[in-house]
Amino acid sequence: MDAVLTSLTQHSSEILLFLIVVAVALAILVVRLTRLQAKSQGRWRTLLQDTSGDNLEKMLYDHLRERMRMEEEIDALRNRTQELERRLAESKRHLGLVRYDAFEDVRGNQSFALAVYDDQGNGAVMNSIVGRSDCRVYCKPLLNGRSERDLSQEEQRAIREARATGPKTIVSP
Repeated sequence: MDAVLTSLTQHSSEILLFLIVVAVALAILVVRLTRLQAKSQGRWRTLLQDTSGDNLEKMLYDHLRERMRMEEEIDALRNRTQELERRLAESKRHLGLVRYDAFEDVRGNQSFALAVYDDQGNGAVMNSIVGRSDCRVYCKPLLNGRSERDLSQEEQRAIREARATGPKTIVSP
């Protein structure tokens, strides 16, 4: 132990100088870390508090509430869309019109056959036959695209035309 104490006394000035250098380096490091911490705290303060004084937690809760409200609205719109699609499939949107001359003495294609049915083929075929002195209108039901009653050539053409042209959509202005 005496040897250690002797060695320390002989080199005390070097050891003291080394400890002073280490202390100064540590002091510089502490000052630098303090500045970095202050800068970081300033950034966090800015992040956690907006210009109106609200903090980030309140902003996140508000955002979460808005998101939940939007999800509910999207679900409601999805349900409404499904209902509208179901109704659209049942709407009479397949149309076929054939104009013709029913009699040789009445010209101008004033007679017509009109087929109107939904996506399943349920609807009706209406036939208007215009003569010189009268007009007769016949309506035949359609079930799955077929009628229990005999169809004229014009009525059959109207059904084929409705099938060929596809469903019509009405666009509102």
